[in-house]
Amino acid sequence: MWLIKQLAEQLSHDPSTIKVSEPLTRYGLDSIDAVTLVGDLEDWLDMKLPDTLFWDYPTIAKASQYLAENFDITGALDNLKAEELTTVVPNNKASENLAENKKGWGGLFGRFK
Repeated sequence: MWLIKQLAEQLSHDPSTIKVSEPLTRYGLDSIDAVTLVGDLEDWLDMKLPDTLFWDYPTIAKASQYLAENFDITGALDNLKAEELTTVVPNNKASENLAENKKGWGGLFGRFK
């Protein structure tokens, strides 16, 4: 969902119109937008990613699959969720909510259809 939201925001699209199986260029993603999106994703996940990620893997589905197979996305998401929960949820509820919200990397990019 994060990637769909970022792409929609960056290219001024309605998030509901973005399909994970469509080439990102279909939505108007150019090289500058692609590098910017990779940088934003790196900042969000706190990890170094290939600058050519969205050219080498031109759909959200393909990029997601590549990231899941080659990077510790689950660990990064767990760290993000833990940080978000500790700032929003009282400590005794954080671990309970974290376990309920574990859905792997699918929550980051949406579901493949």
